[in-house]
Amino acid sequence: MAFSYPYEGLDAALDRVERFGSAGEKQIARALAGYNVRFLYEHPVAVVDRGRIRLWYPDFWLPNYCIALEYVGIEHHNEYTPGAERRKAVFEEAGIPYMTVQKSDLHGPWPKRILEQIHGVLEERLERFETDTSYGKAKAWYR
Repeated sequence: MAFSYPYEGLDAALDRVERFGSAGEKQIARALAGYNVRFLYEHPVAVVDRGRIRLWYPDFWLPNYCIALEYVGIEHHNEYTPGAERRKAVFEEAGIPYMTVQKSDLHGPWPKRILEQIHGVLEERLERFETDTSYGKAKAWYR
């Protein structure tokens, strides 16, 4: 079931650990909330997969940034890796940045690394926007 921070209240949401698929997801939720990054947990996102529109449910949808964030608790698992790579490709083909956090990433200043990844995505978007030749036309339109 999807729910949203900050609207539902972080403490209430985190106290119901059964809502999270894992302790790692709970850690990520706490870190995102600690930096006031709004997230929707297992929120549906429409993508085109193999020619069909489908709803996928990333672990965390960051609506203010339009980024899908997945926690990968199973590393180097032969069956899991191809699926994760396919999800990444499908999201990116839809123009949706897809970030992953692995279990082994949850050490040291890992929350800061997540923020740096989000920042990197935003910088890439800004660079594309600034170099897009149609920007001048759009800019003239709203003057």
